[in-house]
Amino acid sequence: MTHLTPKGPHGRLTPAELVETAKQWDLYDASVEGWRPSPPSYTEVRYENWWGSGATLRQLHGLAKDHGIPVAWVPPADVLRELVKADDAHRAKLAVLTAAEERIRTSCRYEIPELHAGWSEDYAITVRHVMAAWDDGHLLAAGCLALAGSEDLMINIAEVERKARKTYPRLKQAAARELEESLWLHEQVALTPIGPLFTTYMPEDNDPIPEALSRHAVVHRMPLDHFNDGHCIVAIMLMVSLLREMEERRTQAEVSSLIDSLIDGGRYDEELDTD
Repeated sequence: MTHLTPKGPHGRLTPAELVETAKQWDLYDASVEGWRPSPPSYTEVRYENWWGSGATLRQLHGLAKDHGIPVAWVPPADVLRELVKADDAHRAKLAVLTAAEERIRTSCRYEIPELHAGWSEDYAITVRHVMAAWDDGHLLAAGCLALAGSEDLMINIAEVERKARKTYPRLKQAAARELEESLWLHEQVALTPIGPLFTTYMPEDNDPIPEALSRHAVVHRMPLDHFNDGHCIVAIMLMVSLLREMEERRTQAEVSSLIDSLIDGGRYDEELDTD
């Protein structure tokens, strides 16, 4: 693997270098090359669970867009590798998830944010009930609660206003944004699996049930052959992924606020010099 020499201030990679270097980091497959620690700048342009998967940003975006499978924060890198290598049929992707259930459950448990000030307790308590149900073997109950609990998270992260007959179309629009060549384009992938979730489905018109997990099918019909073990795992991963993404963006906002206050006080350069 090639690593560019940092040229930016304070020994950091420049934005242009990060974009190009990230493409090289994507090719690192820990199952082939052995485990290596991720570079310090890696999480600025990629999610930490992608390191060592050997999967490119485009491949992971495709999993989220075509199959509604969350890839931000969860599942772990080895599961992402298996998902990318699996046959493109949706049932093949779900088979990977069900076979990796225990690894995914461990990953989800690890990514749940701690309870602290500034959080809505409803989110934190709900996701813990989801995991408790899953731990007790009630995967269907866990999936139902996760799917119900994810909607408000989607709306908040996508910054969509709740309005009658407009909320779901706007969520789909937010999820459908294509990747562009930019420094933080990986963050778009956190929203991408929302798209298939809201695929148009009208039970009164006898529409065929969508192949990927469908919020509308589960809520209006609850077909158990559709809300199978694989799709229940998808629902749980989605809630954990969105909750962890909200936590990350909250932290970033706090850091930005702190930097702004240091700059306003003329202390920013002093703080960097002491590091």
